[in-house]
Amino acid sequence: MRYPLVGLALSLMVVSGTATAQRRIFLLTPDEAAQLRLGPEDRVGRPLVRALPAGPRIVVREPPVKNSPDGSIIETLPLTRFVISFEQNRAPVDMNSLEVRARKGIVAVSLTPRLKPFVRGTTLESETMSIPEGRFLVQIEIVDVAGARTAESYRLDVRRPGS
Repeated sequence: MRYPLVGLALSLMVVSGTATAQRRIFLLTPDEAAQLRLGPEDRVGRPLVRALPAGPRIVVREPPVKNSPDGSIIETLPLTRFVISFEQNRAPVDMNSLEVRARKGIVAVSLTPRLKPFVRGTTLESETMSIPEGRFLVQIEIVDVAGARTAESYRLDVRRPGS
């Protein structure tokens, strides 16, 4: 190469740009958000719970979860930190079984492939997750090594500061 310092500088810019991009995750594309955004008439009811699930516990640590008559609600800003822990109940958690979906009616989008890189041990953690504004239904499923399954649904309410 004729100009080795220019090549080195360009290489460093590309590598540092990649590292920054990997830390930020876009949970939904604009097209997916348009398809999955819940309207005011869309209700996300709480499923009837007959007993505590035998499978792993799903613990949303950040942003906080509010329990309401409409179910579990996560209120957050468009740029947020997400931390979800999966805790052993009766048997160790099988993190390979993790499935996260956004859905509206019969339309569902798997978010698992874009979230898997942020799994460390039994925790999913993203420092900077970007989410379009609106209301969305997110379902999380996880199984333990004995085959016991837990599935939970959350309404994700994303609003700009001050709105």
